[in-house]
Amino acid sequence: MLPKLSYIQKNKLLLPSLGIGLLLSWFLAFSKTFDAITLHRKLNAESAQENDISFNPVYVQRKQAALDRILKGYQVGEEWSDLLWMRGSEIAAKQNVGIEYTAAKPLVKGDSTSVGLVQSLQFYGSFIQLIKLIDTLERSSGIGKISAMQIKAPKQDFLSDSTRKNMLRLDFKGIAPAR
Repeated sequence: MLPKLSYIQKNKLLLPSLGIGLLLSWFLAFSKTFDAITLHRKLNAESAQENDISFNPVYVQRKQAALDRILKGYQVGEEWSDLLWMRGSEIAAKQNVGIEYTAAKPLVKGDSTSVGLVQSLQFYGSFIQLIKLIDTLERSSGIGKISAMQIKAPKQDFLSDSTRKNMLRLDFKGIAPAR
């Protein structure tokens, strides 16, 4: 059993026990909360700084690199029409798909609303063959990118062989090199 303490002795123990209680509270609960609040403020400051382009040249460089990769996919050479026809024919032959090519007419007057060159190819085959063809053409480099696609189901016409197959029309867009 503990001896009985007087009020004076209890008052003398009150201050040290209060200090010990505050230290225990700090180490067990308040320090973690304080660290979390400090970390939250620090992360908010970093986030605000990252979103501000004037303070973050790394962000601008990453964005520039991503835009350069996208633009590189659209760049085509001087003989783009010939290369597109040859690659399209080669890939279509491997996929056992028929191909039809119509040379694009050059623009008489430049249009300020359209950027780049556009060329179309038409393919005839089964649906699965055409989907494989699209995938292969999309991964090919130097022929631009697919900008439009149209698939038509076969018609019931027995006069033409090409009308009994699915028809796929792909429009390719490319950006010519600067002169």
